[in-house]
Amino acid sequence: MSFVPNAVDIARAAMVAVNPHLTREYTEVVKFLAAYPELAKASSNPPTGSEAYIQKQAVAFAAARDPKAPQAPATVPDEMVSTILHEYFGIPEADLDRVKLEHQLSMGAENLVGDLLERYLASVLEPKGWVWCSGAMVRAVDLVKPPAAPGGEWRMLQVKNRDNPENSSSSAIRNGTSIEKWHRTFCKRAGSNWGAFPDAALRQHLSEDAFKTFVRSYLHALRN
Repeated sequence: MSFVPNAVDIARAAMVAVNPHLTREYTEVVKFLAAYPELAKASSNPPTGSEAYIQKQAVAFAAARDPKAPQAPATVPDEMVSTILHEYFGIPEADLDRVKLEHQLSMGAENLVGDLLERYLASVLEPKGWVWCSGAMVRAVDLVKPPAAPGGEWRMLQVKNRDNPENSSSSAIRNGTSIEKWHRTFCKRAGSNWGAFPDAALRQHLSEDAFKTFVRSYLHALRN
C-alpha cells in the first residue's frame, strides 16, 4: 500500500475546495500517511492512497470537525432492566420510566466524551504543532506531530478517555510502532491523568478544569 507521489499537493487542493481553514491540518495528515501508509484507513473503492481516496477523505476529515450534539441511543431498552431495578435495587415503579430515560441520556452523554476530548486536545495542541486526525482516516492514532526537521520522526498519539483494557486486535496495531498511548481517567479510581500527558512541554496547558470549561462552552454553543 502506498500513496501517489504528489499526495500532499492533491490533499492541499482538495481541502482548499472543502474548507480552506483546514488545509494545513489535512495536508500534514496526508503527509504522515504517505510516510506510514500501513496506518491509513483501508479502502478498495477508491483505492487507499489514490488521488480519489485523498479527495474523498478530505470531505470526511472536515465533516468530522462539525459540531456534534449528544444523542441518546436509538435502541429500545430491555424491559427486564426495569424489573431488576425494581425488584433488586428497590427503585419504585413510579420512577422506572424516569430512571430509564436518564439512563439513556447518560449513555448518550458518555458516548460523546471521547469525541469532546479529542476536540479539546485539538483546540489546545493544534496551534502548537500537533494535528488532530479527524475523520477516522488514521488507524490507532488520534493526533500526530510533524518532525521538527526534515527526515525526523513523527510523534503519534492514541487517546483514550479511560484506562479500560482494550482488545488484542486494537493493541496489536501498535506493535512494532512508536505510537504513544494516553488516557484521561481511570476506571477503578477517581482522578485524572493530565499530569502524564506525553508531550511534557505542553502538559502545563492541559487540565481537567480547562477540559470542563471547554465542554461547557461547546455545549452552550450547540444550544444557542
